[in-house]
Amino acid sequence: MAASDKVPEQIPTPAEARLKRNLILSLVIVGVLMLGMIALLVVLAVEAYRSPTQPSPGAAVVSLLRDAAIILVAFETLLIGILLIVLTIQVQALVSLLRDEMRPMLETINDTLATVRGTTQFVSHHMVSPTIQAASFMAGVRRVLKEVANTLRGR
Repeated sequence: MAASDKVPEQIPTPAEARLKRNLILSLVIVGVLMLGMIALLVVLAVEAYRSPTQPSPGAAVVSLLRDAAIILVAFETLLIGILLIVLTIQVQALVSLLRDEMRPMLETINDTLATVRGTTQFVSHHMVSPTIQAASFMAGVRRVLKEVANTLRGR
């Protein structure tokens, strides 16, 4: 393959690199937490079988699984709450962007449209209308001259 056939490597922008780094970090944290929950369940299940105070090992495991499920649901609720806070912050940032950057842009567009509208009206009143009037006057004069010429020929 020739040197000119190579596709240039695209360098990620700092925002893309930061997003990728945050995604990887988040996935690693979630993975570690899940492994911790599984390890906790295994330790609790082994401890339940060793405990002589429980009526039966099966009941102990069921109660431990129930407790672990309650803890998992509480953790998920906490995670959803945190994600809702992040979502709210992102929506606020979007609203701020729209208010601070889009509104001035829209005002500029409206000013430009008003200028175009004024220019169109000026050209219409001072160029187009007189041209139409002159053309219609000339068409009328031409028609009158044609009728006069037809009348003179008819004699």
